[in-house]
Amino acid sequence: MTKKGPTASKLIAAIRAGRLSGVINALEEGADIEEPDMHGSRGLPLRAACFEGNLAIVRELLTHGANPNAAASDGPGAPLRLALRHEHNEIVALLLQQGAAIPEGLAIDPGIFDITSEPLPVEAIAPSLPEPVPDNSIEFTRTEIPPAPSINNDAAEVYGTETNALSMDLMFLEEHDAIDFPLTPPKSGS
Repeated sequence: MTKKGPTASKLIAAIRAGRLSGVINALEEGADIEEPDMHGSRGLPLRAACFEGNLAIVRELLTHGANPNAAASDGPGAPLRLALRHEHNEIVALLLQQGAAIPEGLAIDPGIFDITSEPLPVEAIAPSLPEPVPDNSIEFTRTEIPPAPSINNDAAEVYGTETNALSMDLMFLEEHDAIDFPLTPPKSGS
């Protein structure tokens, strides 16, 4: 069995899942805030968060020192370009407030500069939240099945299946199938 590709780190998996607590846990465990992508370009976590559009995760990554000017294989300012491309205007504003440089030729709506964001804390003090436990329980309730009405001439009250009639039909078909259909198909072309 072959692998389909590289496995995402715990940090990248939490970013893609939109789980802030998972991001915090990964960073506390020493995840690389500037983890490189498959091309070797550093800053994948912030780029992924900007692409996903989760402002809280972007803030957390910036608080932990992520580079808002991280380049990718397609050029400089990748976090800003990704946030703009997906119209995550609050993230664009936050990146600009944190010193993101606007790459040459990149147009930004002037209204974005009016968006204000809470300043990042001097030191990140983020509690580690427990992972949510899915409730996989199934509740069964007992319901009483009403007795079948007696079969009478009123067709509106008749429902269900008469199994004796079905059994007789199947026996009749078995007898006729054995006679009408040979076990081996006829040879073609003879």
